[in-house]
Amino acid sequence: MKKLTLTILLIATLSTTACSEQKINEWACGKEFGQTRCLNLAEKAYNNKDYETFKKLLEISANYGNAQSQAQLGIFYQQTDEKLGEKDYQKALYWLQKSAEQGNKYGQSALGDMYAGAWGVKQDDTQAVKWYQKAAEQNEKEAQYHLGYMYAKGKGVQQDYIQANEWFKKSANQGFAFAEHGLGISYNNGWGVEKDYTLAFQWFEKAANQGHASSLYAVAEMYEQGQGVEKNLTKAKEYYTQACKLEKQKVCENLDNFGKEDFKI
Repeated sequence: MKKLTLTILLIATLSTTACSEQKINEWACGKEFGQTRCLNLAEKAYNNKDYETFKKLLEISANYGNAQSQAQLGIFYQQTDEKLGEKDYQKALYWLQKSAEQGNKYGQSALGDMYAGAWGVKQDDTQAVKWYQKAAEQNEKEAQYHLGYMYAKGKGVQQDYIQANEWFKKSANQGFAFAEHGLGISYNNGWGVEKDYTLAFQWFEKAANQGHASSLYAVAEMYEQGQGVEKNLTKAKEYYTQACKLEKQKVCENLDNFGKEDFKI
């Protein structure tokens, strides 16, 4: 009987301790000194797929005014899926706006996405450029790529391939695959730069090595045609195969015929 009583007391103590720790964590998220701890705990909860705890901790911190938490919470509502819950663009916009106005580069970049994609707001390329620019100037690589894209397409700004490539280069130098692919396209077509198939191949290859499907296809095509690299049909087929696993391409149905006269791209 004594052993049973001790066991019950131990369980009760552990339960109380766990409850107290949770309350302490939540309390700390609403205090200046607890922000780093709060973000670390939120990240741990996310990695453990405990999304309710993740969201709750971020909400406490975001309401306290932490710009990083506001950005993460906004992105959470912007990108949630069937595992995390339904998207909520209005909540995303609310938190990203607060974060962006405090100068957080991730909040600014994600807010640019909202306006560029018409997510919960009327599409406004000028506003998208405004927020991408602010984040890009803080060296946020995704914003740099998106700003380059806006210049390349003339969306929200006057079309300017030179400006586009400058931003692509800043992003690509941080290893962002989409920007590497963008530079590959520019060098392949001579947009804002002198046409250079060797440099085009090099940038496409960098992105391909990160699993970027369109770059895998571009590298395969350049190996097949011997543009910017020595012709190598074996390599070409390897890259076409990798591209097909990621994204349906018009070449996929004919891979078995690769290298034969009747092979058509």
